[in-house]
Amino acid sequence: MKVIFKIIRHIPEEKVISVKICRLHSHKSIDDYSSKRVDYSGFNFTDNDTFIDSLITKCNHRIDRQDEKEEILRDNIPIDISGELDIDNLVGKVIDGKVRHRDTRILKMRRVEL
Repeated sequence: MKVIFKIIRHIPEEKVISVKICRLHSHKSIDDYSSKRVDYSGFNFTDNDTFIDSLITKCNHRIDRQDEKEEILRDNIPIDISGELDIDNLVGKVIDGKVRHRDTRILKMRRVEL
């Protein structure tokens, strides 16, 4: 899943930014989401990539909450299935499942010794 964010305000004295965050493929504008204050004192400031990764890692739980609050389109409501597998019986039906994500993060290194 790709995520986008928009920094609304920066308060360097408090090491805080106000951020709007959502999925790239959201059906709403990023401006329609509320902003939240994020303490960035523990972020990795090595470069843009590590800063972005730190921010998304800290805020990704908001994406899950946004998805849960979104209304499900009537055509997308899944049915419960059980019993033995019969693919012909599944044709044309909306079925739900879970996506499993691997924990991968950017790891910046200056030197690798082998």
